[in-house]
Amino acid sequence: MIKADVIQQIISQLEDSLNIAVASAKAAHETATHEESVAENKYDTFGLEAAYLAEGLSRQVDELTQALQMYRNGKFVDFEDDMVRLGALVTLESEDGECRNYFLGPAGGGIEVRIGEESCKVVTPTSPLGQAMMGKSVDDEVSMLINGEHHLYNVLQAK
Repeated sequence: MIKADVIQQIISQLEDSLNIAVASAKAAHETATHEESVAENKYDTFGLEAAYLAEGLSRQVDELTQALQMYRNGKFVDFEDDMVRLGALVTLESEDGECRNYFLGPAGGGIEVRIGEESCKVVTPTSPLGQAMMGKSVDDEVSMLINGEHHLYNVLQAK
């Protein structure tokens, strides 16, 4: 899996999400400020609810814009020392032999991209998995507590 391809797919998904969020925020703002949204009595909260929605969507637009800037301006090079850190493309192997790819990114946690037959999920350093992986090297074990059960993963690759 090539890191540049993964990053390009992440940027593409962030752009798509941003376009949807901008359109949604605009629609919510128009609804909130429409003349028919004026409260007719103290129990009519439609306009107020639309305003809260518009505010939340506006924050989402800001977050997506910042995430896009981080990926567009970031210098994501392959690392020579096989250590997991921000910008690393990591392959973990579970105890049952299943391998999964992760990109330790500055933002966009949860995004999943497909490159050919392989998939890669974005995790951030603040996520539980990101925290567990940070500073590990190839052949190190990553331990996670999931639903009260300990799971061990082996770092197969970090570049």
